[in-house]
Amino acid sequence: METAIPVGEQPVAAAIQEAAEVVDQVSAYGSLITNSLYLIIIGMIVVFLLHKLTSKFLYPHIKKPRLMRVVFGTLYVLILVVTMLMVLNKIGIDTTVISKVALMTVLAGAVIVFFLIPFLPRLPFLIGQMIEVNGVFGTVESISYAHTTIRTFDGAMVFVPNPVILASKIINYHNLPERRIALNLIVNLDADIEEVRTLLLKIMNGDERVVEEPAAPLVRATTASANGLELTALCWVKNDDFLNTQSDLWIRVVTAFNNDGRVTMSRPKQEIYIAESKVDKVG
Repeated sequence: METAIPVGEQPVAAAIQEAAEVVDQVSAYGSLITNSLYLIIIGMIVVFLLHKLTSKFLYPHIKKPRLMRVVFGTLYVLILVVTMLMVLNKIGIDTTVISKVALMTVLAGAVIVFFLIPFLPRLPFLIGQMIEVNGVFGTVESISYAHTTIRTFDGAMVFVPNPVILASKIINYHNLPERRIALNLIVNLDADIEEVRTLLLKIMNGDERVVEEPAAPLVRATTASANGLELTALCWVKNDDFLNTQSDLWIRVVTAFNNDGRVTMSRPKQEIYIAESKVDKVG
């Protein structure tokens, strides 16, 4: 015999019964929810790791990196869509039509995004490229929606806000196959200028990393003053060899000038004039 519930307690009993039904439904689909979360998390981690590896090793060598970005973005979306379709199918909803529409929508969206990317504002560099911006010179470590991280050559990590980057002059050295080295030095006017020029050309031509294209090494006189004659030694090297070659050439130039008595570099000097003053003697 069922016990009658007082009229005042009926709303409370109904709420408790509804809560119990919700708990039963959650319990019934608990494993489905857990498996779906596992699938989403594992899939996102796998795609994230693949994206990181691709960004580090392949992006600097890919001519159209935006294709890779669209592919990985599409994979992220597909993981969510496929997981939702699996959940709907498990709970008894026919996903035959929905799955086709969803997949076609994702693929169509990827194609549209791929063709729209060139018209969207973006930073003119990629991860792994060597750039100089706002006085910071180094390699791009990461790019987020808020800032760009640049690793300088002394190991420092510099975080530059993206609005600052977009408002600054940016030099991207990655897209240049060759880069020019300019050695600016002042030679004493008493030195044999032709010997200096010959020595500089010999040093540059003697380095196997110096290339003949787009131009052969040359030496130009740029300015003459009381301090000496300013010469600029110019040569081209591969972009990857720039820093090491520039350092080695400077060391060889200074060493050669110190060891050759016919050529001398001008040294900074300061002339001091002492004005004689007459002091009236009181006799």
